[in-house]
Amino acid sequence: MAKETYYAAVDVGTNKVSSILARVGSEGELKILGTGISPCYGVQKGRVESIEEVKSAVASALGEAQRYVGRGVISSVYASISGNHITCMNTKDTLRNSEYVDGLTAQHLSELMKASLPDIDASKEILHVIPIGYEVDGLSGVRNPFGLHANDVQVESHVVTGDATIIKNTVKTIEACKVGVNSLVYQGLASSEATLTGDEREMGAVLVDIGAGTSDICIYKYGSPWYSSVVPVGGSQLTRDLSVALRVPYYMAEEIKVKWGHAFPEMVKADEEVVIPSVQGQPKRVVKRRGLCEPIHQRTLEILKLIMLRVSQSGLRQLPNGGLVITGGTSELQGLRKLVEDNLGGPVRIANPSGIAGLPTQLQKPGLSAAVGTLIWGIKHQGESRAYRERDRYNAGYRSLLNRLGRVKDKVANR
Repeated sequence: MAKETYYAAVDVGTNKVSSILARVGSEGELKILGTGISPCYGVQKGRVESIEEVKSAVASALGEAQRYVGRGVISSVYASISGNHITCMNTKDTLRNSEYVDGLTAQHLSELMKASLPDIDASKEILHVIPIGYEVDGLSGVRNPFGLHANDVQVESHVVTGDATIIKNTVKTIEACKVGVNSLVYQGLASSEATLTGDEREMGAVLVDIGAGTSDICIYKYGSPWYSSVVPVGGSQLTRDLSVALRVPYYMAEEIKVKWGHAFPEMVKADEEVVIPSVQGQPKRVVKRRGLCEPIHQRTLEILKLIMLRVSQSGLRQLPNGGLVITGGTSELQGLRKLVEDNLGGPVRIANPSGIAGLPTQLQKPGLSAAVGTLIWGIKHQGESRAYRERDRYNAGYRSLLNRLGRVKDKVANR
């Protein structure tokens, strides 16, 4: 009988660190054991700027997640990563061999994936190598060629890379909390794990996680990730604009944005008013809510334009049939869906995390999609090694593929 296994996920964001602890039982049942959220002030646009501040936030979030099961349960975590240092490329390579008379094996496919890895300089690390599809003897669209007889096999892979120094600092910060890092997961990919439906993946969809400091993009085609990018703007820009417009501190502007902010001012009643609290001895003020929302509207439009510019740079001429799926804390901004629909067209959905049966209500919030998705990723990719212990170009993405193929090979051999 299989033993119980614990999994922990950590999402390091600009404003907060979120953690989730789960247990998978001997029969495969999953139970969420705890969650933790801690304010974080040491991250700027996905980059760790203060190891001590982020370390404190991670330790606090992990401690809160363990409060009902006892400290020491979490020995390693899967962690998310974002920032405009994240880049992607799609690569292709072909193996030509007349010796596949017994069918393609895990070794053949691993050799093919190794050949498809791009050459990257020492300043970058490969985070993910994900097969998009295979072409077998001219037949394209093959999802899994394992066991097929073939002469020529081509793979197209989606490769996600990140800045090696930023990755190293992220890992170092988390490990300072006396836990290991199993692997890092690109936040856009993590959020897609938690929000996209199977149909959306197959039809093609654009997933955008709009957080406080970054907007993470992950485009799916043919059921697989096809494009990844990060726009270094998010909800904190809205808050800063509001802080300047209202002449109030940032924290107060954030509270006002959450309670009264609206991305589509025309939907707000013309006579609706908002009381602005006293600041530094100045009297309270009353302002029109529509006027308050105007800078939010303008900045949100700008962010959407930047996001769609990246989407167009991917090569897409229009939104895929699965539409645009928006998640992340900023997606809860009132009027956002209406603004997007009016400006972009096509289906638009504001997504809460799902993908786990019986997910607790407190985790069903757009701001926790990356945390939930990181947990799902960790469970799906259990046992896959991490890139950051040695410097070679065949790192996490490639070794994880070898592990998956190896497990397939073992299962076949044991039949």
